[in-house]
Amino acid sequence: MKETINVIQVSVQSAEVTLVGHDAIPALVANCSLMNIARGNMVLTLKPTDVDKVGAIGVVEIEKNRPVMLARASVSVAQFNLVLNCLQHIPPRPVTLILALQDSLTLTSDGYLDANGQDRKFISDLSWSIPIL
Repeated sequence: MKETINVIQVSVQSAEVTLVGHDAIPALVANCSLMNIARGNMVLTLKPTDVDKVGAIGVVEIEKNRPVMLARASVSVAQFNLVLNCLQHIPPRPVTLILALQDSLTLTSDGYLDANGQDRKFISDLSWSIPIL
């Protein structure tokens, strides 16, 4: 029996800040392992924006031939800086990130992503759990 989910939960394995070009806006690139889908990885690129978003704040691209998802999202400058500051220390356990989706993903009965017709989902919100103790 197939199951639908409205969130993708990931564990952040590594993160880095990228600056591309001489007048670069920083981006946070997080390499993540999927937690609520049986197999796969996600690379999330998070950028700050001065403009308030209405609707989707990003997109998840789902590759058909590999268990890899590429996600891009924009958040306010204040939230971007807060997340960046919280990630400056080494947490005692991995950071968890939950991506809320505008539309559902379908999983097989074994918990694997059913890739049929699922190539792009829009992100409506992000929630971080950053251990400090």
